Amino acid sequence: MASNSIGELFQISSYGESHGQEIGVMIDGCPAGIEIDHYFIRAELDRRRPGQSDLTSQRKEQDQYEICSGVFEGKTTGAPMLIRIANKDHRSSDYTKLQDVYRPSHADQTYDLKYGIRDHRGGGRSSARITAGWVAAGAIAKLVLRRIGDSEIH
Repeated sequence: MASNSIGELFQISSYGESHGQEIGVMIDGCPAGIEIDHYFIRAELDRRRPGQSDLTSQRKEQDQYEICSGVFEGKTTGAPMLIRIANKDHRSSDYTKLQDVYRPSHADQTYDLKYGIRDHRGGGRSSARITAGWVAAGAIAKLVLRRIGDSEIH
């Protein structure tokens, strides 16, 4: 059985597919009282956004995120946080000719062999697109560490 979760005290579980309606992450174990810095989260997501160079996917996603739970009045509540990121620029038809061919340098074959199912539309769960949720969770983790660091200094 495969897991889409990592961590113990601060656990993140990613969800969604590259060409699905949305991707995102559930964070469990975030302490209460962490101030949400939307500018910081936005900057972290902008660093990984595709379409910024010839070496990355040319998919144009703005990675607009929404924190759906676990935050009240700008601070974390200690309850699980759900962060969703809508997929806007997915053109599944671009992948039709690859339906029966594994893409070189991608996880298509590995995923198919491991799970017995393959989503040829941009790699599904094995797409780099999934990392947007991980980056959002990492930004929250950095805010937690910043807070811990501040409390140790004072």
